Amino acid sequence: MKKNSPNRASGPWQKTVCRTGSLSGKGLHTGVPCVLTVRPATADTGVVFFKNGKRLGAHSKDSLPLAQSQRCTVLGKPPHDIMTVEHFLAAAWCLGLCNLEAHLNGPELPALDGSALGFVRFLKGLGIKKQGTRQLVWRVREPIFFAEPGKAIQALPSSTLSVAYILDYPHAALKNQRVDFSADPKTFERELAPARTFCTADEAASLKKLGFGRGADASNTLVMSAKGPLSNRLRFKDECARHKALDLLGDLSLLGHGLTGRIVGLRSGHTLNRQLVEEIRRQNVAR
Repeated sequence: MKKNSPNRASGPWQKTVCRTGSLSGKGLHTGVPCVLTVRPATADTGVVFFKNGKRLGAHSKDSLPLAQSQRCTVLGKPPHDIMTVEHFLAAAWCLGLCNLEAHLNGPELPALDGSALGFVRFLKGLGIKKQGTRQLVWRVREPIFFAEPGKAIQALPSSTLSVAYILDYPHAALKNQRVDFSADPKTFERELAPARTFCTADEAASLKKLGFGRGADASNTLVMSAKGPLSNRLRFKDECARHKALDLLGDLSLLGHGLTGRIVGLRSGHTLNRQLVEEIRRQNVAR
């Protein structure tokens, strides 16, 4: 799309951070200590990832390949892949930060407390500055619908970006949770960013046998029993549904541009999210 297209002319100003900073922690799934360093980037750079010094690309320009994982979002191809990027990307995208260098030493982004709130505070602490170029904003141009057994995701045209999520599992603590929020920075930071990742008590041991959740503990994961979280307290009564909406926004950020649309997930996860991202990309690139 041309630089002077209406979608860019009417978009918000591009933003980056004011200075370089780092944070560290263990990975949620690998359990490996990781260090993330974020640096400012010039306008139209996109979010560029580096793993152990090797550039993976900017997802706004290079359409990084996504490894297939139902438990997290993975960028790149082994051995140059990065796991669990969705919480960081949701924080950056909803803060309007479209130009960054993200340097990672390790296989996975730090889990922090299992939410995006630590990333929001970290990025805001580096300072946020406007750049002299407008952001390209894509939009949901036609209704989109994808489904799997018991799961679905839908996107409808809208003048703003909002996300709704319905979580309804056959589990006493995970029934009939419904959330609906605007994706503006203040709402994201207050209502979605603090929501932590979760699994059921029955899943916890089996996930580790499959190679997931090796760094998970009560400091970064809600383990849900029939009566609620073990060794933890909920931040919101519908915290699990809020976290799924957070993950959805992180996956939508892989478009690499702003977005307007009404997004609704029903028990959807990363696989359906990726299908939605590709269809939104097709609708906009094809024009």
